[in-house]
Amino acid sequence: MFSSFFAKNKKNEKLVLLIDVGSASVGAALVEINGSTAPRIYASSREDIALQEKLAPAQLMRAMNQALEGALKSVQSSTKTTGIPAHIFCSLSSPWFLSKNKNLVVERKESFEVTPATLEKFLDEEISRIQDELKDTLPQQDVRIIEKKIIRTKLNGYEINNPYGQRASRVELALTVGISSKQATERIEHTISNFFHSKIVHFGAFPIAAFNIIRDIFPTERTFLFLDITGEGTDISLVSNNVLADTVVFPRGKNFFIREISSQFRIPHQVATSVLNMFLGGTLDDNRKRDIELFISKIENDWITRFEKAVTLLNIMEFAPHKIFFMADSDVSVLFERMLRRIPRTMGGQEYFEVQRLDSLTVGKFASFESGVARDPFLVAEALLAAKVIPQLKK
Repeated sequence: MFSSFFAKNKKNEKLVLLIDVGSASVGAALVEINGSTAPRIYASSREDIALQEKLAPAQLMRAMNQALEGALKSVQSSTKTTGIPAHIFCSLSSPWFLSKNKNLVVERKESFEVTPATLEKFLDEEISRIQDELKDTLPQQDVRIIEKKIIRTKLNGYEINNPYGQRASRVELALTVGISSKQATERIEHTISNFFHSKIVHFGAFPIAAFNIIRDIFPTERTFLFLDITGEGTDISLVSNNVLADTVVFPRGKNFFIREISSQFRIPHQVATSVLNMFLGGTLDDNRKRDIELFISKIENDWITRFEKAVTLLNIMEFAPHKIFFMADSDVSVLFERMLRRIPRTMGGQEYFEVQRLDSLTVGKFASFESGVARDPFLVAEALLAAKVIPQLKK
């Protein structure tokens, strides 16, 4: 279909195609990664995923794919001047990935040498157990591991940064495993191949990219919560002592508010979206504003209750984070920031979280942009992570 187009355009080894797949929108960007300089974003696009009346996996995947096609088509035209990207990275937010964090202990009577091969063997055995745990929600043949990282290693009880070549009888590993659906990732790969010729797409979970940028921008913050607020859910990640310790998800995001307003006032989703945006922008007339304000206060309480239940799974009382970083669509960021500032750090306490929004102003200064290119904070975060990953791929 595009063979003549590819023949005339040469791959640019410094150029990266970034794709951000959420449940409310899909973003794409062409970014130049050039060593010590900040990533330069030549083109970016973001397409909304059509809001579903009722969540059904097949319908959501079709809507996501349509948004992906639109975003890719938009940035493809820029390759006439930039060339073809040599690397493709795709970051997934829920519901397109699951995160599993595990503590693995391996103990032997006799000490053994720790090598990359031995740790890889331990990891593969644990991944097999995780796949078995997921068999009721994700069939084993549909499981695709998109990320596996050892985030902490102890040998004979002592934490060590480089365990290779050491001998130990007891190895403790804290690891994080990112899991996606093979069906979903293959659909994404197929769609990409219609626009960009590449055999390899590097998949990852968006919380990893966000953790990377928070660590760079706020180096003194070592223990905190990060929220990725998408259309259909909220991913909550706990970072403890500069380690991404765990991620949980609860099914309340931007679209929850739109559906509730639509149902309560018997208006279409598109109208409910406009009403919510007008309310948050302060442009509703007084009579309507009063009704909407009362109702939104009610559903805000529902979201906060779900948030508080979700964070109990992270056992944050033990780690006592004082700060929340979050990312959300710009049109609803003020809504979620307001709610997060109402949540006490301890149950029944009067001390509240410090809340930091990661928006285009905060994140955008860490990249440069061609004239007229939108400063999309999600894509900037992924560009900064890609700048660190690409040198490792070349080794």
